Formats: sequence, C-alpha cells, structure tokens
Amino acid sequence: MRNSLLLLAVLLAAPARAEQSELFDGTSGKKLEFPAVTFTPSPAPKDVDPRPAQTKQSGSDLFYFSPEEAAAAKKKFGVAAFRDPAGELPFDKDVPKEIQAQMLGDLAFIKTVSGSGASPLHRQIFGAVDGSVYEQFFKSRVSGVGMSRCGDGNAVACVMPFWNPTKMWLTQNYIRFSHPQVSRLMVVFHEARHTESGHGNWGHASCPTPFLGPDGKEMRSIWTGAELAGEAACDKTPLGSYGSSAIMLKNIANHCETCNGKVRQDASLYADDQLGRVTDAKAHQQMVEDFKL
Repeated sequence: MRNSLLLLAVLLAAPARAEQSELFDGTSGKKLEFPAVTFTPSPAPKDVDPRPAQTKQSGSDLFYFSPEEAAAAKKKFGVAAFRDPAGELPFDKDVPKEIQAQMLGDLAFIKTVSGSGASPLHRQIFGAVDGSVYEQFFKSRVSGVGMSRCGDGNAVACVMPFWNPTKMWLTQNYIRFSHPQVSRLMVVFHEARHTESGHGNWGHASCPTPFLGPDGKEMRSIWTGAELAGEAACDKTPLGSYGSSAIMLKNIANHCETCNGKVRQDASLYADDQLGRVTDAKAHQQMVEDFKL
C-alpha cells in the first residue's frame, strides 16, 4: 500500500516539474511576443564645446590661436562690446602681488605720456599720443587679468579667445625677463588688440621661410631669441597686434614730450623690431611712411 502511494505521488508531481521547466527554459508553451523597438541615439547636448583643435604652441614666441578658434569664439560669445574704462582693473586672486604691482606700475607710467603730434595710423588706431587715450584703449578692451602658462613657458601674456575673448592672461615671465618698461607695455597693448573679436581677434600670419632681417640674418624673437621662420608670429596688416604696438611705440619715440631720452630710445628700438613682423610689402611700406609723419 505504501509503495502504491509513493508511485501515485511521483506520477502527480511530474507534470508540475514539467510546467516549471517550461517556464524557465522557454522551449515549450506559447511564446511571448514583444513590439519591435528601433533604437535612436539621443542628440548631442546643445552646449557641447564646439572648440576646434587648439593651435600647437611652438615655444618660439607668444601665444598662437587659429582663425578657426577665433571664429568659434565669436560664434560662442558674439562681438565683444567696448567697456566703460572707469574703475580699477580686476585681477584674479591667483595673480601674484608683485605681478599686479608691476602691471599697475606700467599702466601708471603710460598715463603720464603726453605728446603734441601723432601719425595718421596712430590717430586711426588710438587717437592722440596721450596717456588718457592709451588708458581708455586698454581698459575698454581688457575686462580682467589672470595667470596662465599661455600655452608655453616662453610666453609673457596672452588672450585666449575661446575661453574669454576679453580677458588677458599673464605668465611669470612678465617680471622675469630684464626688458625695459616700454617693452612690457608693447606686449600688453599687443594682447589688448587681440580682444577685438569683430576683427577675428587680429590673428597672426605665418612668417616667411627663410625669414631674414635687414642685416641678412635670421629674424628672432626679441623676447626669447628663438627663430621665427614659419611661425605664426607675423602680420600682413599695419592694424594688427604687431603693427599697432609698433605704431604706438614709434609715436612715443617721435612725439612724447614727457618721456626721457632712454624711454624714447627703447620705444624706437622695440618699434623697429615689431615693424619687422609686418611682412606684407605694401603694409610694411605704409608703416615706414607713417613713421615719418
């Protein structure tokens, strides 16, 4: 009797185990049907950084940016409007006190400049040879000052249009090199010109190869001594950063009535160096003729 009951229990349990097997392995029973699904990737967020590849820094001269980077910055930020030059120039907290003091001292000096004449190109870019004119030019374009390597250890200052087209960045080299005061002013006014996004930030042209000076020797950076042939360290217009800084310094050399002989001599020396960076023959000659006036 006991054996008969055990046999009956086994026979009754078998279908249950079969049903459980069907549930787990999917080999029998009615198949479940699911609607077809087409996967479509989500579109990229609209705020994805559209910055093009950054221009490689060679270390020969100052910071370089490409026309594509300038165009991307203009698309992102629009054309920067000139600002009210009143008030103090803001420095980031990481700008060392000695660099702040040096820059403020340099800008304080340029405020003392006064002259009775100015060349046509100087009047076109700046106005009169006058400290208040230079101060307004600088502070209406530069919204603040921060610290950076500016892409390479040899750089002194830079504007990086895609990150902030109106901010100037300084490096430790601003106080490290033993150059005269007018040369530091040359650098920061050069960079101030680069904030003008309405003109593509006045990007540079490549220097010719070979790049020879009037003495027949290779042109080198007056700051680093590096050769400039083939580098994006020249201009083809008198209105760009190299041209405008040369025009400013040459007018200080020729027309400043409050500057001593050393300042005027330094201004002329560095102006001639910057003139050498304007490689288009017509633009170069235009500046030479302008300096005579």
